[in-house]
Amino acid sequence: MKHILITDDEPLNLELMEEVLEDDFKVDCVSSGPECLNFLKKNKPDILLLDVAMPNMNGYQVCKTIKSDSNLNLPILFVSARGSIEERLAGYEAGGDDYLVKPFDNQELLAKVKSMLDFVKKQNSLNAQIDEANDITMMVMSNSGEIGHILNFLRQTFECNDLDSLTKSAFDTLKQFSLNGTLQYSNEGSILGTFDTSGIYKPVESELLQIAKQQGRIFNHNNRSIFNFKNASLLIKNMPNINDEKHGRLLDHLCMLMEGINARVLSIFRQQTISANAQKHQQILLNTQRGITEITNHLKKQKTSAINISQTLIDRLETDLIGLALDEDQETHLTTLVDQSTTKLIRIYDDQHIIDAFFNELINSLKQLQKK
Repeated sequence: MKHILITDDEPLNLELMEEVLEDDFKVDCVSSGPECLNFLKKNKPDILLLDVAMPNMNGYQVCKTIKSDSNLNLPILFVSARGSIEERLAGYEAGGDDYLVKPFDNQELLAKVKSMLDFVKKQNSLNAQIDEANDITMMVMSNSGEIGHILNFLRQTFECNDLDSLTKSAFDTLKQFSLNGTLQYSNEGSILGTFDTSGIYKPVESELLQIAKQQGRIFNHNNRSIFNFKNASLLIKNMPNINDEKHGRLLDHLCMLMEGINARVLSIFRQQTISANAQKHQQILLNTQRGITEITNHLKKQKTSAINISQTLIDRLETDLIGLALDEDQETHLTTLVDQSTTKLIRIYDDQHIIDAFFNELINSLKQLQKK
């Protein structure tokens, strides 16, 4: 039942209004402005019916006092015999919400009170909508700023080529959310590194991150949350209470953060693999080039040795033929035979220029690959 307070210095008026309203409302009556203010210190009625012409403290003064108190949100209906426009404006300027002129009909009084209650209901509903809209606006503004931090982090990850720089960027972002955490990297079950925003992590924190991998993508316990991804896990040590609307937003933001971290970790792993393979290929190219050079030099030495051996054979043969007592034709035949064989052997080595050209072309190609 709605509660109505009537303030009037005339007992007859108080009695009359109370009789009209008491069947539908809880009614209290006071006979002066100070009594009204004292009553409001301990009670919170839904409507105040306030007379204007009262001794010591008139209705306008009471109204201004009430409206100046932020703790009193009380609709006021002036009830007065003074009904001129000037009086009505004075009541409006004092903070009054409606005006009823004496003498009044009983139904008119009831209608005014019910209209005032309906007005209060709509105003309260509107105020609630405004508060909700303001809350949503603040949440959207906060969310927009928070998403900006995440997007900025995702842009920065493209410049992170190792886990140290990626960790620094991630922790800088956590600080913008006033969060403390431990970040752990892994690859195929092996822990690659564990880092903490404070600089030192507790052994139990590293163990928790490993054990929690079996608890799903997100694991919450009191004010701690663990985010599990394939190659990275994050323990947040100071999450807001789960009933705080910020808790839900941070869960979304941190999932985005971890998606970025995990993707960049995979990219870093691939870059390291490519770099390692490139070094292996580079070494293979160097070994191949060195081998080809050695083969070419060896073939040149073989050609020189063959020529020297052949020439020594011819010289020795010419010397030894004298002691064999061969006729001239036999000597000539034998010498020609050796000379022809030597010439064929040299030609074989001379044909080696085809192989030399191939090796030279291959070496130049390898040099070009090294430059790249």
